[in-house]
Amino acid sequence: MLQLELLRCPRCLGRIASAGTFCCSSCSTTFPTLAGVPWLFPDPAAALGEWRARTHGFLAALESQATHYRNALTDDVTRAATRNRLKLLAAACTDHARRLRALLAPLLDDAPAAAPELYSALGATLPAGQGLTGYYANLHRDWCWGEAENEAAFRLVDDALGQAPPGRTLLLGVGAGRLAYDLHCRRNPSTLVAADINPLFLLAASRLYAGETLELYEFPIAPRDVASHAILRRLQAPAPAGPGLHLVYADVTRAPFAEGAFDTVITPWLIDVLDDDLPVFARRVNRWLRPGGRWVNSGSLSFSSNDPARRYALEEVRELVAESGFEAPTPTEAAVPYLCSPASRHGRTESVVTFAATKIAEVERPAPARRGPEWLARADVPVPLLPPLQRRQLEVRVIAFVAGLVDGRRSVQDIAAVLVERRMMTAEEAVPAVHGFLRRLHDESTADRGPSPPL
Repeated sequence: MLQLELLRCPRCLGRIASAGTFCCSSCSTTFPTLAGVPWLFPDPAAALGEWRARTHGFLAALESQATHYRNALTDDVTRAATRNRLKLLAAACTDHARRLRALLAPLLDDAPAAAPELYSALGATLPAGQGLTGYYANLHRDWCWGEAENEAAFRLVDDALGQAPPGRTLLLGVGAGRLAYDLHCRRNPSTLVAADINPLFLLAASRLYAGETLELYEFPIAPRDVASHAILRRLQAPAPAGPGLHLVYADVTRAPFAEGAFDTVITPWLIDVLDDDLPVFARRVNRWLRPGGRWVNSGSLSFSSNDPARRYALEEVRELVAESGFEAPTPTEAAVPYLCSPASRHGRTESVVTFAATKIAEVERPAPARRGPEWLARADVPVPLLPPLQRRQLEVRVIAFVAGLVDGRRSVQDIAAVLVERRMMTAEEAVPAVHGFLRRLHDESTADRGPSPPL
């Protein structure tokens, strides 16, 4: 059982109590569970709604992709290999949507889906790079064909841990879950709490940890042959994980963990993809560790912030860690294979940076991360009519007006004439402008979507 003393309310940092449900003893926020895994986001209802919308939108896109492949099977396509490839992809997309819908049933909870066009228009507001299937290939790597990569990832962290027992361990960004599983089984921490924001990964990992088998499709980036374009893979852990390994839904920038509760914090492939600036996140890690606790980081250092000052080099990372209450680490680098699927010609080698840093001083608690102003953080605050939104409103009205003139009878010249009559454009500009607008719509509708669904 997950020890409640390790947890804190992500909204107010109050203690978490559990009497069938997880609830903050200070602000009374109630946190649901998905398939037994606590959903510990600051606004749990909003996070559920957003992930459901993202999931419904993705499943609709997957069904649309299947239709796209079926529509490509015209009488003009006569080559047998081409027809077989398109049939395979169409069937796989449809079946994949069915399998994902079943896997994600605890998240969807029979909630009705809106029209696909609504999801496409509104999009989603999750952190950049944190979509439902942004790292989908990791599931197949972790639980099917990636033993060499999994072993390399474990060895880097294992070497950084050294001989000392990891004790109470927090792993942030568990992803598809294999590293947490290997650490739990091979290093025997007294407890291991593994957190991630992604419900696809945690719903899959919770079943794999329990000894279940999942069958999901792999869509390789560069398939080796026709049959490799969509492969139904069997995902399975070597053995059930056993007690002591606990999954938690959490945003690490508003994390639900008690200060000083952990002996070890591990961050694999995480620090360069967070919204948090590294010195802020390093202070968060410091606060979760007991005095003398260790922070182990392993992964790439590919910071891509819009602020050039935050695209840190290795030397800067070392200094920032030391300035955050840690002994200056001595990083190591190792070349390891990365996502080298046997069914794909695409794969690469990554130079992975790993370090272990010991906490030697307390630091001030950083402020909770906020993504945007108050009117975005709270659904009950009026939205100001800002100049960018005013411009967007005008653009959307123009697009809706011009698109509404398309009725199957009007030509480009007829539509342009309406714009001239309404004094919206000059006669010289209207025809090329309408032509360009309709060309873009046509190109978008017929664009080649590539050989695989958006996974």
